[in-house]
Amino acid sequence: MLSWGPDDRRLAYRFVDFETTQVGVIDAETGEMVWRSRHRSYATGDPQWLGDGRLLVDRSGERGTVREVVAVSVADGTERVLYRETDREHGTYSRGAPVVSPDGERIALALPEDGWEHVHVIAVDSGDRRQLTAGDFEDKGLADSQPRWLSTSELVFASNRADPGRRGIYAVDLQGSTRSLVAPTGTAVHPRPSPDGSRLAYVYADPTVGPELRLSALDREEPRRITHSTVADWPTDPIEPERVRFDSVDGLEIEGYLLDPRASDAVDSDAADLPAVVWVHGGPMRQMRDGWHPSRSYGLAYTFQQYLAERGYVCLSVNYRGGIGYGAAFRRALAGTRGDREMADIVAGAEYLRELDAVDADAVGMWGLSYGGYAALQLLGTHPEAFDVAINLAGLADLELYRDWAEENKYPAAASSMAVRLGGEPWEATEAWEQASPVTHVENYDTPLYSFHGTADRYVNFEQLDCVVDALLETGADHEWEYYPDETHVFSNRATWERVLATIEAAFDEHLR
Repeated sequence: MLSWGPDDRRLAYRFVDFETTQVGVIDAETGEMVWRSRHRSYATGDPQWLGDGRLLVDRSGERGTVREVVAVSVADGTERVLYRETDREHGTYSRGAPVVSPDGERIALALPEDGWEHVHVIAVDSGDRRQLTAGDFEDKGLADSQPRWLSTSELVFASNRADPGRRGIYAVDLQGSTRSLVAPTGTAVHPRPSPDGSRLAYVYADPTVGPELRLSALDREEPRRITHSTVADWPTDPIEPERVRFDSVDGLEIEGYLLDPRASDAVDSDAADLPAVVWVHGGPMRQMRDGWHPSRSYGLAYTFQQYLAERGYVCLSVNYRGGIGYGAAFRRALAGTRGDREMADIVAGAEYLRELDAVDADAVGMWGLSYGGYAALQLLGTHPEAFDVAINLAGLADLELYRDWAEENKYPAAASSMAVRLGGEPWEATEAWEQASPVTHVENYDTPLYSFHGTADRYVNFEQLDCVVDALLETGADHEWEYYPDETHVFSNRATWERVLATIEAAFDEHLR
């Protein structure tokens, strides 16, 4: 990231040194570095300039247990910590860079200080912090979203205050007075005010519309569609999702969204013994929505779920613990473990499907991407009876192998909270790391598995699939796999997705029909 100073001469930038990220400030005229961070135990980034000429940086360290937002005087290096979050048990959960007000006098963040993500502002001169919104809901559209300044005295943000699986857009002033800008009829996220504050651009999706760009003039209600969802061109109407709930371990209620094919013209309204599939999102901090998801990866997954439903599959998306939208306690429910209680949530979703009158109790499959792929690999070993076929897209197999790769290639060790969230380093919490790794449980596999991974994946190393293939070749388990040269985490080429989705569909047809 680059950030010009208010004098148009100093340039702040991020670089890597001491095996972590640092921020430096260079004099663009002379090329001289006038200031730099030197924190070995912190990852420093997101440089921005404040109105008084100080540099704002966001840093995370001590194995991801501390986050600080700091104002620095580049002249003498003096610092003032404007916000500090410390969580030695769970690791820090606040995400997203702070946003500087137009006059440079305040910063805004979404913080979980009271157990829910809400809008906070901090005065940069005094460090005084004020919480502007409150309630049992989250004022955050996506996991790393932050509020945006509409003016020097008002901010805009996405919120699920009206419905856990939807997002409207609201404005709040510095006194905490809130008004609605975009009604929560679907998922409205990424609000971006125009420079003069008269218009608002945002991304919108709902049960009938895939993600599209919309523009609203703030003095009138009707938005203008800048791009148009292709769902309108479908030969059939999409199936309306139904929000469902089911109980899981620890007395936790889990939500999901069900697509019932009997609601379409393609399947009889009294059909029975239908196959079913569960979609598992990644993250685990993500959240599926009431309708299309605004992101490319999960929007695509929801589109394929709609396609499967039209072909007679009962489709469920599960919002397992660890995701956003349901408060900090729900997010932190994975602390000290992985591959255990959230897997029980997914299994509870499968059991919910098997108990439906319309579903064939012997024909329930699952598929997932990233953490969802990890779930496919973990569940086949820890809950071998849960599913009748599983699809792994770019999932983790060996957590220690992933951790070593990620801290070398993805994020610095200083900011990594994997050890904290698994109860210690691999040599300190050996059993937790082993039990959380699917390769530990491959001897229990008794369910057909299909795996797909791109070799240019920058989020999950493709050697994770090597682990799966090597282990299952020894056991002789039913496993098919494909590597895609130069493909990314969420495949980039249409031809790749066409092949993968056709293979997934054929696998479901073979094992569930």
